[in-house]
Amino acid sequence: MDWFKTGGCLVLLSLPAMAVSARAEEEVTVLPTVEVTARADAGSGVAQEAATTAVSVVTAEEIEARQIRRLEDALRLVPGVTLSGQRGLGLPGSVTIRGLGPRNVRVFIDGVEVSDTSQAQSQYAISELNMADVERIEVLRGPQPGRFGADAGGGVINITTRRPTRPFGANAYVEGGSYGTLRGNASVSGLAGAFDYKLTATATTIDGYSDFNEDRGGVEDDPFRQYSVGGAFGYQVTDDLRLDVSGNYMREDVFYDSSSADNDWNRDESETRLHAGIAHTAFDGRLQQSLGVGYAVNTRQYWGAGTAGDTYDGYKTAIDYRALFAATERLNLDIGADAERERIEQNTPGFAPLTPVMEDEFWNYGAYVTAGFTPIDKLDLTATARFDDHEDFGDEVTWRIGASYELPTATRLHASYGTARQTPSLYERFDPCYGNAALQPEKSEGWDAGVEQAFLGGDMMVGATYFQQETEDQINWAYSPPVSALCYGGGYVNIDRTRSRGGEVELVVRPLATVDLRASYTRQTVTNLGTGLRLKDWPRNQANVSLGWQASAETRVDLGVDYRDSIDRYGKGQAYWLVNLDGRHALTDTMTVFARVENLFDQDYEATWGYGTPGISGYLGLGLGF
Repeated sequence: MDWFKTGGCLVLLSLPAMAVSARAEEEVTVLPTVEVTARADAGSGVAQEAATTAVSVVTAEEIEARQIRRLEDALRLVPGVTLSGQRGLGLPGSVTIRGLGPRNVRVFIDGVEVSDTSQAQSQYAISELNMADVERIEVLRGPQPGRFGADAGGGVINITTRRPTRPFGANAYVEGGSYGTLRGNASVSGLAGAFDYKLTATATTIDGYSDFNEDRGGVEDDPFRQYSVGGAFGYQVTDDLRLDVSGNYMREDVFYDSSSADNDWNRDESETRLHAGIAHTAFDGRLQQSLGVGYAVNTRQYWGAGTAGDTYDGYKTAIDYRALFAATERLNLDIGADAERERIEQNTPGFAPLTPVMEDEFWNYGAYVTAGFTPIDKLDLTATARFDDHEDFGDEVTWRIGASYELPTATRLHASYGTARQTPSLYERFDPCYGNAALQPEKSEGWDAGVEQAFLGGDMMVGATYFQQETEDQINWAYSPPVSALCYGGGYVNIDRTRSRGGEVELVVRPLATVDLRASYTRQTVTNLGTGLRLKDWPRNQANVSLGWQASAETRVDLGVDYRDSIDRYGKGQAYWLVNLDGRHALTDTMTVFARVENLFDQDYEATWGYGTPGISGYLGLGLGF
């Protein structure tokens, strides 16, 4: 069985010694309690939002213990989140929340929205984010207008990276394994008086497997290459005034196929992000203000049959102001304003030779206010109103209300209702072959209601939420005659109305001091209300179970199980189970060996019809921390 191309046999030899991250104390240690309830920060808004929002959290401790190398592997732990099917290793995926597509999910990194405006759907491509630098991932489900914008109808993924906490620190890891995988990361950070800094670098190279399923005839491996560099610098001018500057550059070289044949396609991608901000506090910390300016560039260039070095470049400029004000002990306000410019530039002599050049842009201006009120102890209320003025689509008001009440039995009841507007992307409107200038914005509204119950003195938490969301004029791809002989058929249209509804369940329990269990389950149905038919590409059932065992102060082992069913492309698909096993062992205070086996039982499956998926595979690595 040729399931290791590089280093796989080493994984089997190391399994008895797999586990935890750094040497702990003499006694057995455990991870902090996993946060999975709406008691999370909820994006650090007004305090009451943390109780009235359906939120799940993945912490840095979980990321390290479970050897999470890709953002999508962290998101699989969260209910309500659906990821696009696994394709070639390294190929970026997309994420939907509660049945609303990638254009309705906003991703923020340290408060900066990071969607790629050159994409068909303006979205963040889930790929090789440096997970070693992540402190916390919050997933807020349901409409989230206000500071996150009018276009977060599905929800928000809010990522916070680590900040320096000591004069000097350095971390690095390297791992290798199946499919010619070699991945590494290094970072240094520190504090020097009022100045702090962080520098990071990552690199990944994977020989890969055929993106076109080998069982259907795929023979050519599709490799992946990536590297990134980044830095963040802060200066505490006074006790009340802070300046921050950050930047990141990432480059990827992606090879891929179609669902029906091997192709020699590949694309070069790059992402550049710059941000500068100033933060000020006043009135003994009751008022927190911030002003930020961000600039991002995403580029893609295509090579292979049918292409001619076609390029798609997206640009985004954003300016935002925010003020958090604790008016009284029971009333909090979040007030802000923002302006955003999106621009796309295309040169597509291969895809659209008759009209290869396309350039367009728009500005959107917004303002919002969120109020959080606690009229009596244990009862939290929130209300948000947001006004947007889009250069092409005009004015729109979106809003959200929420309530939460905690009973004496450690039972928390919560509910919310919100609205959103998602404008079509510049590509969807103006691409020479597939654009539709008549597209209208999507408008959605959704509500949820749920309960959380603590048991065993807080060592066990169970939560269940029912949700329902409806969208008018949902944008989707549909076949139509080609606009010219040199274009393929198809384009973007507004579907009249869709509805997504279902339930989410989360469980976190620590049955023993050395054992922790996290599980989630989502059942949902997405329907076209015009035809009554269920929409494709959204599974009806999906589940995740993650079990961790702290075998000793030095050793930790984790077992993960994923399940998903789907009808997927062309009405075809299959349900599948995946089992992963990983572990860590601290050799010294500064050195850790780790290993993992993915798809432990060598499941033969297709997450997306026609595309290949990895068989049983293994990885072995070494981490250093100072």
